[in-house]
Amino acid sequence: MEDVSIIPQPDELAAFGQFPPFLARAVRREWLRRRNHAAPGVCGDTDAGNWLASLADRMPAKALALSASDDELRDFAEQAAIEGDRLRINGASLEELADFCHQRGVGLPAGDSEDSIARRVGCPIWWRRNLRKQAARRTEMLAIRLGLVHKRAGLYASHDTIHRRKAQKRRNAGLLEAMQAVNELGDTFTLAELAEKSTANPALRRAELMTRIAGFEYIARGLDMAGEFITITAPSRFHPVHAKGGRRNDKYDGSTPLDARDYLGEVWSRITSALARAGIKIFGFRVAEPHHDGTPHFHGLFFMHRAHVATFRRIVARHAVRECRDELGLTYCVTKKAARDKARAMQAAGHPGSIRSIAERLRVEADFWAKPPRRVWWAIRARVFFKAINWQLGSAAGYIAKYVAKNIDGQKQDGSSVGLDFEAAQGEVDVIVTAQRVDAWAACWGIRQFQQVGGPPVGVWRELRRWDYTGAEDVLQLAAVAADAGNWGRFMEVMGGYEAKRKDMPLQLAKDMAGPNRYGEQKELPSVVFGVVEVASGVVAKSRIHEWTISNGRAATAWTRVNNSTKPINEREIVIDTAQLDQVHPEEWVSFKLSIEEMERYERIKPVDAPFLPPEQMAIQQRARRNALAQYEEQRAQLREFSHLVDEWVGGHMAKAVARRDMDSRQIVGRDLYKRVAAQPGRGLEIIANARVIYENDLARREREALQPKGRWVAENGNSNPITVQLAQATAAARRWVANTNPDAAGVLTLGR
Repeated sequence: MEDVSIIPQPDELAAFGQFPPFLARAVRREWLRRRNHAAPGVCGDTDAGNWLASLADRMPAKALALSASDDELRDFAEQAAIEGDRLRINGASLEELADFCHQRGVGLPAGDSEDSIARRVGCPIWWRRNLRKQAARRTEMLAIRLGLVHKRAGLYASHDTIHRRKAQKRRNAGLLEAMQAVNELGDTFTLAELAEKSTANPALRRAELMTRIAGFEYIARGLDMAGEFITITAPSRFHPVHAKGGRRNDKYDGSTPLDARDYLGEVWSRITSALARAGIKIFGFRVAEPHHDGTPHFHGLFFMHRAHVATFRRIVARHAVRECRDELGLTYCVTKKAARDKARAMQAAGHPGSIRSIAERLRVEADFWAKPPRRVWWAIRARVFFKAINWQLGSAAGYIAKYVAKNIDGQKQDGSSVGLDFEAAQGEVDVIVTAQRVDAWAACWGIRQFQQVGGPPVGVWRELRRWDYTGAEDVLQLAAVAADAGNWGRFMEVMGGYEAKRKDMPLQLAKDMAGPNRYGEQKELPSVVFGVVEVASGVVAKSRIHEWTISNGRAATAWTRVNNSTKPINEREIVIDTAQLDQVHPEEWVSFKLSIEEMERYERIKPVDAPFLPPEQMAIQQRARRNALAQYEEQRAQLREFSHLVDEWVGGHMAKAVARRDMDSRQIVGRDLYKRVAAQPGRGLEIIANARVIYENDLARREREALQPKGRWVAENGNSNPITVQLAQATAAARRWVANTNPDAAGVLTLGR
């Protein structure tokens, strides 16, 4: 039985403190296992200590500890950006910048020029983004190596990664709800409402994917093509845990899911090149999803001529099993040169015969797969699997529907579950639950889940669905009607069929030049989409006709098809009419509400495994609590200075919005009147007289409405209480929190009116 009462040495305690609590517990368990169950002749203390030191040494000396909170990460990013900007000003070389970044655990950023690279190194936004990404991936990789990611522990991803993803989604949802988009007509939407109308909505994303797959199937059935469903898996060295029993895989070499993704991408690239050389045209979809231990694999549903199926299978299998083929019982050589080298080694080992004769007896990959034996297809099922689609039993889209839903939200079109996930232990977990884990896995490792192979670009399809095609002619109208009807098969026919190359298709995206980004980079090619252009005639269907303004409580900044607002909100130029608001912005109210959430989050931070937590780490947490409380008090003091300005500021901007909308409405009515008069010259006076009557009636209605008592203004978040009442409620909530955490400080929270 393990002796769990052993207290590590001080340097080992410090190493424990570098990891998040859930990882620190797993590290401690492994440390105890190595200490108590050392191999014969090996000192358990030494082996356990060396192993723990090797974990700590993998982190660069100046890197942020994996146990750091998000506030500590922000502070670290700010400091790193200040030092990086100082290096840029002093003219540091790329080698010096790369060394500076590597010492802090991130790689040198990519950029169009040395100046843009240096600007990224001096940007706190770039540091925050990359520090979060690297911390998440390092934490997840340690969890995989410590056996915390598999069907009997954390399916697809560790529990910490799941919680991290959920927190990220909550932050994003709050940000989208707090920001608004307003166009020149006065139409106002929150960004959350707009996101629900795009493919960011899982239901719409799933529906669009299934529509495109069904369209491909429509074309394939019409041309009497064959359908092939394939699965490609990485070799054993990429898999840390056996699916059966949950035992550690002895062949695992420490590869990450990113390594497996890159391997599969290289294999797929060789397959597509070989298919192109063989003159085989396929179209369909490829799906990437995780095994139970987080290792990715590919599924594919492809359509092709029936005469090409056998060659397609041989090409896919040849490239999918090339690496580590010996574990599948395949002993051939890849090239003739490799066969000669192996023959030379066999001759040196005493094998009879000349090098040439020995090499001739060794089979080469191309000859083997020109006519493979029938038994080989069963032998390679663990690496590549083929299943022919039987049109008599059902649709191909129905066959792949579960794979699509599993990688999005696990739901059918009616919102019900698609079933159970059999990757989970005993297959008892609903796909709606495991789909959240798949989403967290893909977000952590940055893995693209769906890729269309062949067919027209979906970007043209989406832009045409935005466009009012009334009055259009020829190809534009045919494609727009198909897109509006959701008929991907017909849209594909209009765009030239499945064999057409994208550069030869009749419709292309219309793009404009984008402005320089925050790092001073100017794209050489147009990148901002504003419509669709018919290549032959040059006719443009402009699908993005409005100029949008994005605001989050401050004065808004225009967001047009040319200025796509790559500059962050807090760096844009702010112009406010009220002189008193030059010092204090109502955005401080949003900051105050967010600070309450931060205080609640700090309340939930409790030292875990206190006997193994170093005093320095405990002191850091205590300082963080004190700093948060001080910041909280400072913001409460600021609220006393500007609370009476909030209503004035909101009221002024609401009045301006109403005035702008009225003016735009009059302009639209005027343009419509001009068109009607121009279209019917003989009835001009009659049309103008009717328009005057309508205008006078509308003016009288507005005057009557102005005499009626006005309703209370409702805040953006739906709270109709006066600002003073909201402040009093927030003060009471803060006082309760302080009373629960620090009774001696409960009396310090006061708020003047």
